[in-house]
Amino acid sequence: MTALLLPLLLAGPAAPSPAPPDSLTPRETRNLTALARVVGDLKYFYPNRHTARVSWETVLTRAIPAVRRARTDQALATALVSLLRPLAPKAVFTISPVSAASAAPSAVAAGYFWEHHGLGLDQNGLGLVRSLMRLGGLRYESRIRAASATEVAVAFPAGQPQYTELLTDSVRLTLPLVLTEAQHQQRLRYQPGRRVRRLRANTPAQRLAATILTWNIIRHFYPYRIVLDSAGWADALTVALPRAARATSETELVTATRRMLAHLPDRHINFVPSTRTGLHISPPPYALQLELVDSAVVVRQVPAELRPLVAPGAVLTHLNGQSIGRLLDSMRLIIPATSPAVARQLAAQQLVSKLGATYRAAAFTFQDSAGQSRTYHWTFRQLRGSNYHPLPPVWELAAGIMYLDAARLRYKDFQRALPQLQAARGLVVDLRRRPHYELSRMLPHFSAEPLLSISTATPQLRQPNFRHAVFRFRENTPKTPQLPLLAMPKIFLTGPDTYSYGETVAAMVRNNGLGVLLGQPTGGTNGEMNFATIGRTYKLSFTGRRVRPTGEAYQGRGLAPDILVTPTRQQLAREQDAALQRAVAWLREHL
Repeated sequence: MTALLLPLLLAGPAAPSPAPPDSLTPRETRNLTALARVVGDLKYFYPNRHTARVSWETVLTRAIPAVRRARTDQALATALVSLLRPLAPKAVFTISPVSAASAAPSAVAAGYFWEHHGLGLDQNGLGLVRSLMRLGGLRYESRIRAASATEVAVAFPAGQPQYTELLTDSVRLTLPLVLTEAQHQQRLRYQPGRRVRRLRANTPAQRLAATILTWNIIRHFYPYRIVLDSAGWADALTVALPRAARATSETELVTATRRMLAHLPDRHINFVPSTRTGLHISPPPYALQLELVDSAVVVRQVPAELRPLVAPGAVLTHLNGQSIGRLLDSMRLIIPATSPAVARQLAAQQLVSKLGATYRAAAFTFQDSAGQSRTYHWTFRQLRGSNYHPLPPVWELAAGIMYLDAARLRYKDFQRALPQLQAARGLVVDLRRRPHYELSRMLPHFSAEPLLSISTATPQLRQPNFRHAVFRFRENTPKTPQLPLLAMPKIFLTGPDTYSYGETVAAMVRNNGLGVLLGQPTGGTNGEMNFATIGRTYKLSFTGRRVRPTGEAYQGRGLAPDILVTPTRQQLAREQDAALQRAVAWLREHL
């Protein structure tokens, strides 16, 4: 398999006409990083009504070639003034050591300013996703607000409502955050030229524009700032811009952007080409399932008709002649995860589905327990599985021990199984896949005390770069205990796919002492998602609302289980679930 496998594997077919690659010098990268900062500040926080309607795709596509050509900071400042001052007449660019005079303190006056409750912009082209967000109660809003002098004083309690940013070692931007009525209404002396309606990957300027727009959304609206700073987001663009310039197709641009986004250990983050509906069809389940064990990719499950050829426990060593180890090392670079090791683990688990989304067939080389290697050419149709589950969502795992599959369990199933659950001596609740939301109705049966639930909040933003952001968390009413009480010992299984709502449940289990967490660390991602379109061509998803900090901090790191369990190759060969086995053993010891 060629070196192009990785981008093809992850982003679909390549563009029919590859675009010419480009390269950036360090000076050009520095200039474009400064441009990116200015554009994000103006786009989201300069409160002129006409600036708010500007096509920033057009602005960037026009500005990027000129900014790249600047050979000194003085030339850069001149280019920024020429290109961007027409969009923000009150913005000031200065060069050190000559700095802009500090604005003299003045009486607070009425005016206009941006107020964001999360990101409510950049949503044209999301299709059905916007409707689904509203149905789910995810309401993000961005607006220019008219405010009285008193309201302005309250909104900017630190004093002078302006923002200053150092763009390079010597170029500085000073941006007013509040404009008068006349300044808010002021028409722009801006001639955009031909409007760019959709960003494409066929020119360097448009590829770089897509990268800059994506970076700015995360920079200004990602709510977990400690995680963002720890990930080095301020420097991520410096690395991403040259990769975007070198891309020769949409496929390679998507891969480069995902690599930038993977700096953040956030499983909500994704970047994909847009569809007309805004939705994407989930890949079919595959009966060939793989697991990373001691650096080897081991077969956990295989289609029944292929079992005479490959048995569980066999090791996948090559794919179309390419080393699996090298492929996983590449794939992990574009998978957001709490650590490189977890990213590699996820890459192994996703390998078949990612490949099957692009290719009709592939050559798989396996090594059996005797060390013999064989290569098989299979179509992905042969590897498909089924959503059918032979076992119900509640069943007896061992004598007196009941198993609950939280991903499939509904409250009506829970009610039907109550007689069995009341008679049980122990329960195992599987959170390794996303639980159904009706699990929240069952948890009050697990405690005699009111359950402390998790609350989220949308950031309220009036200044760039999350400066003086405000969170207003809703006070959730504790969940009242429900009868019958299921007071027996409980094990909750966790893993890297326990994130988002699954991590909410895992945190509630730990904070309320509902049971023991067993398995592997959770995914380290919680909060509510938001979505945005990039140049009407790509869809970005990210965490838009954060969880109130209570108990152990786990965003970006995951919750460590009380009992760590990792499978062995021998257990996979015997088709044993290591976590279930350990859960049963622990419950028997404590009954």
